[in-house]
Amino acid sequence: MYVTVNELAGMPGLPGTSQGLRLTLNKRTSGAPHLVRKRQGTKAFEYHVDCLPEETRRIVLERHYQQLLASQTPVESGKPAQRPAHAPKSQELALIRQCPALLEREISSLTDKQKQIADARAALAMEAERLRNAGMSRAAAVKFIAQASRAGTLPEHLKNLAEIANARKGSTRSGVGERSLQEWLSVFLTTRPGVERLAMLAPGYLKAKKPEQITWLPDFLAHWRSRKGPCLREAYRDFKAEWESVYAGQPAMIAACPSYDAVRRAMDKLPKREKARGRVSGSAALVYECFQKRDWSQMPVNGCWIADGKSLDMKVAHPDHSRPFTPELTLIIDGRTRFITGWSLALSESVIAVADAYRYAMKHHGKPLFVYSDNGGGETNKTLDADVTGIFSRLGIDHPTSIPGRPQSRGIIERLNKGVPRRVAMQFETYNGSSADPEHARITARAIQSAVKAQENGRELTPVQRTALGKLPSWQQLLDAIAHEVDTYNNTHEHSELPKRNGRHMTPAAFRRAVLEVEGDEIEYLTDVELREAFMPEMVRTAQRGWVRLFNNDYFSEQLITVDGEEVRVAFDIHDPQEVRHCRCGDHISGWDAICGHYRRLPGLY
Repeated sequence: MYVTVNELAGMPGLPGTSQGLRLTLNKRTSGAPHLVRKRQGTKAFEYHVDCLPEETRRIVLERHYQQLLASQTPVESGKPAQRPAHAPKSQELALIRQCPALLEREISSLTDKQKQIADARAALAMEAERLRNAGMSRAAAVKFIAQASRAGTLPEHLKNLAEIANARKGSTRSGVGERSLQEWLSVFLTTRPGVERLAMLAPGYLKAKKPEQITWLPDFLAHWRSRKGPCLREAYRDFKAEWESVYAGQPAMIAACPSYDAVRRAMDKLPKREKARGRVSGSAALVYECFQKRDWSQMPVNGCWIADGKSLDMKVAHPDHSRPFTPELTLIIDGRTRFITGWSLALSESVIAVADAYRYAMKHHGKPLFVYSDNGGGETNKTLDADVTGIFSRLGIDHPTSIPGRPQSRGIIERLNKGVPRRVAMQFETYNGSSADPEHARITARAIQSAVKAQENGRELTPVQRTALGKLPSWQQLLDAIAHEVDTYNNTHEHSELPKRNGRHMTPAAFRRAVLEVEGDEIEYLTDVELREAFMPEMVRTAQRGWVRLFNNDYFSEQLITVDGEEVRVAFDIHDPQEVRHCRCGDHISGWDAICGHYRRLPGLY
């Protein structure tokens, strides 16, 4: 190592001026020309540290080594690193080299903390090698790093590594020892880089027992795995009583009964599936099992529609008698694009609601290849699935259904039913879902019921009753809210299962348009006649001198006078209250009466 006069200025044991320092150094190097040389690229002369006084030489070398550790740059040297002939852990190293399966098992059992400690030890050993390459002996390099770690004079990054490599707890045990660092350096030099070095440098820990090694755990699980769902404390109480009964008269075994905390720690080690085994069944048990994902990219637009109904968590005024009740919302979603193609609102789950949702979907978005649903009465019935007269049979649509008790197979629509219906219901004061205040929902429902009863009995409403009745939404208000929420979902919801564009997930409507532009629109669209004859739901009403009443609306047709007082079937579109059809004779009954070319609005229409 060589230094210049400027680098030695101010050092103890040497003159304070540059001229005196140069004269002193020239005297100490006289007769030894190899101790002085001209620094490459400059005019300055540099002197070897061996010509310096002992105190000055020690300070210069220590400063150099400190700068070397702080630089974090490798130092090249022609001297190769010497590997010790007999390194510690040599037998273990030879064994894992003979049997690679042992090395794989050792690596797989290491925790993240053990791996961090091994990496820190390897880094400190590498720093010792850097000092050796710079001219230090091995013992001096190890001693230098160990003393600096205990004194706290190591650079910040090495100080953190020393704390991790120590693998000791307690504030008084700081730094690393010379013997430990010597051992790590020996392992570093004798092992190959990678997993072999990682396994040999990692500290050993007392491994906790695995659940299968706990002998009493099966006996406890016999009480835990019950369909009644006992809590941990209740299961332990029964387990302890059985233990004391089985080992009665054996004090040693009675004393060996595991404590509640030991049972709790053992149960924490079990996977979720094992903890749930025997306590749940059916679809609840499937939650803890693996699941499959479908590749929807192979399916065209309108290839598969998924439908399901959901009771809204709210009360709405009945369209006939205005009493509060819970309606049923049916949604249909396209599996490829996640686009809501159809929806319908009905008084209850029925084939009328499902058929109307399909009619609305096919009217606006064409016919699907097949539809997928559960086995509910509204989805599987002769109206939809009869071999000849069924709606799907006439239109050539396949209708596979999911396995009973397996809602996970319809996860797309099940997830949708947790979002859209809830957001619709929360727009009204009569929302009574799980997030609503139960007391507020109860008081609101009671006040509305009181107001409706008073109204039916012809009593004058109190201010409280009028306020409560104003909270009950009408049928049309709910229809408008659903239409708005479906439109918002299709056009603004960035679906996480859809591709990204400009760093953001696409909306269902945007993705549907993009796919149709690329793959082409080969969707088959139905005519108005097909939609009307195949899908329009019907209700039986009594004709009264040319009029029928449906959903608080009055509809007129002169043809109805021929069936005055008789029951007739009335086909309607839940989305369009402007007209209905008299299904007995096929006559059109309009909400507008044509007289002499002038049109007038009939009372009671929306």
